[in-house]
Amino acid sequence: MFTYRNRKLLPAAVLLASGLAASNVMAQLEEVIVTAQKREQSLQDTPISVTAFDTAAIDAQGIANIKDLASFVPNLQIVESPGGTSGATISIRGAVTINPAVTWEPTVGMYLDGVFLGKNLGGIFEIAELERVEVLRGPQGTLYGKNTVGGAINLITRLPAEDFGGRVDLSVGNEGYQQAKLRLDTGAMGGFRASLAYAKAERDGFYDNVDSDPTGGLNSFVTPKSSDEFNNLDSEVWRIDALWDVTDSFRARYSYDSSERDQEPSKAQLTDVNQFLFDVQDLGFLGDLMSLYQVSEDKNASSISNDYAQYEVSETDGHALTLDWDAGTWGVMGDVALKSITSYRELDYGDFIDIDGTNMDLFHSARDITYEQTSQELQLLGTTDTINYVMGVYYFDEESDVVNPITFFGLFGSPTDNNTYGLDNDSLAFYGQADWSPASVQQLTLTFGMRYTEEERSQYIDHPNSSSGGVGAFSEKDSDTWDNTSGTFTAAWDLNDDINFYARFAQGWKSGGFNGEAPTGDAFHQGYDEETVMSYELGMKSRLADDRIQLNIAAFQNDIEDMQVSVFLEGSGGAASNVENAGEATFQGVEVEFIWQVVDALRFSVNYGYLDGEYNEFIENGVDLKNFKDLPFAPENTANVALDWAVCNCNWGSLNFHLDWNYNDKYVPYIEPTQNATSQIDDYETINASLILSEVKVGSDMSMQFGLWGKNITDEEYRQHTIPFGFWTASYFGAPATYGFDARLNF
Repeated sequence: MFTYRNRKLLPAAVLLASGLAASNVMAQLEEVIVTAQKREQSLQDTPISVTAFDTAAIDAQGIANIKDLASFVPNLQIVESPGGTSGATISIRGAVTINPAVTWEPTVGMYLDGVFLGKNLGGIFEIAELERVEVLRGPQGTLYGKNTVGGAINLITRLPAEDFGGRVDLSVGNEGYQQAKLRLDTGAMGGFRASLAYAKAERDGFYDNVDSDPTGGLNSFVTPKSSDEFNNLDSEVWRIDALWDVTDSFRARYSYDSSERDQEPSKAQLTDVNQFLFDVQDLGFLGDLMSLYQVSEDKNASSISNDYAQYEVSETDGHALTLDWDAGTWGVMGDVALKSITSYRELDYGDFIDIDGTNMDLFHSARDITYEQTSQELQLLGTTDTINYVMGVYYFDEESDVVNPITFFGLFGSPTDNNTYGLDNDSLAFYGQADWSPASVQQLTLTFGMRYTEEERSQYIDHPNSSSGGVGAFSEKDSDTWDNTSGTFTAAWDLNDDINFYARFAQGWKSGGFNGEAPTGDAFHQGYDEETVMSYELGMKSRLADDRIQLNIAAFQNDIEDMQVSVFLEGSGGAASNVENAGEATFQGVEVEFIWQVVDALRFSVNYGYLDGEYNEFIENGVDLKNFKDLPFAPENTANVALDWAVCNCNWGSLNFHLDWNYNDKYVPYIEPTQNATSQIDDYETINASLILSEVKVGSDMSMQFGLWGKNITDEEYRQHTIPFGFWTASYFGAPATYGFDARLNF
């Protein structure tokens, strides 16, 4: 049930708005330009569900990485994967891939300046100099290809400036937080200009790891801690960007980005111990010990005792070369432009994590991952009197190798599983999409799109040891090819200059594959089939009250065939999981985005998402279990209310206040109700605020900016992820209250 527990916020906003409205009634909303359809369009003229953030919104709302987007976009979930801080679990409209492992395919595509980021592992990383973020909801199979059955997230960076300049940012906050940022633009030198951006951030851990042995060292099951804290921050980001206008019609852009993290893993907090089971089995001291380390599921402990919380390191490097050529007029093809995007990216990731939630050596895992991807995309964009079109060819190759030793119940003498697995996948696609506005009915725009994809997947797995679950050693490899043709059709109707309606049909697709983390050879070869999505959407985009109000509404239904779900193998000797096909599922819902520019000084906005989903078929061992399975990461309600108030626009500077309230309904992380009995995530709400003083002149060519900010300022305690081990649950909590001070020098 959706509830509004902070009822004081809305009346306060209304009173403030009414008090200011008399002073200024002519304020208007600015136009937002997006590239969701591979070309520049007004957000209000783009007939798909898109939420966009410009530089000002990114600063005011404190968006530091993609995880922060979830608070401001309806029907979007982004949480850290269990045990790590850089792996992302992303859900849009109920489409989700729970495990961010490199052998699993995402359901939401992430793109950095048009380059597809192949995996969610390492997906939570800082990006220097973001200019805009676009979140596209619903399948984007035609223009964006595979692995966008839920939607796409576009990250667009700032181009190098034409004038010499830059800025320096310094930030400090609680828990030892400190960050330094530098941006430098060379300015135009002939047709060439470049920029350099750098950011370094550190923060102490939110939680202490303490030695706590109630037996006074007599219990051999208790191992001493190996680190002092959990959930610290230590990141470094580089970006180099060079732009060369070779001629008036030809431009080349090269960029290099690097993101590094070296941190302690997330805290795995012991909750929901089945003490009755321990007592019945007469486990004696073990049951007593487990109860001593149990913490209430709704209480985020500031310190716990845990073993082997050692490290999580990741390094992401990316190179991209983008060529743009304004090719002029090509006869009946109209005005034509050509674009080439060439990219190479690599990820090195390593961790040593303990996720059992206890201070005993029950389960720990280490991973050493190398991943690299290469992509090439060619686009032809054209415009005639009645048609806008884009055609393209896309090639993508990815390779990865993983060394993954796992120890189950090490103190009992069980062997270590020295697992290795990897992949080598290739994908080739051809696509086209055209917008047609008939000359006789200029209010109508029809969009037709189609994409053909062929993908070859090769994977291997090697278990050299007999596992603790009694599985014998095995070594397997396999390959297969899948292909798909997906289409899009949209009809958009401009009722007038201010109100647009659209109806959209879109398809999405994910190829099949093999279970790279399978516990047996048979499970590896069995794999899973391709997933397809049929999406139907009706929407309205409007500007009302002389462009002071923006109201966008979308109603949708997604029909999923052979839905790929993450099956958590509880009781398998650890946190193992496979991908299986659930059969059929349907999601339907409504999304509302409302912005009211009350006066020049005051903006009020509301985002709301409603989601209802069900399995239509879930065949398991020949039996339809649709009524006995859960849909993970699919909260019924998500909401955001925000207030932006320009307190003063004075000669000495501009003072701006931002406040937002965010609500997330309860959800479950797994498909099995028995697991969710102890691991369901309760509903929660967070409040963020910032106060920014900007445009403070320092001399004739420089200015200063100062800011106070706070996230989760009410210190809401809430779980975001869990791992049920059967006898107990390990829980992962959202960040506690954080606050700080920023200073910026623009030159």
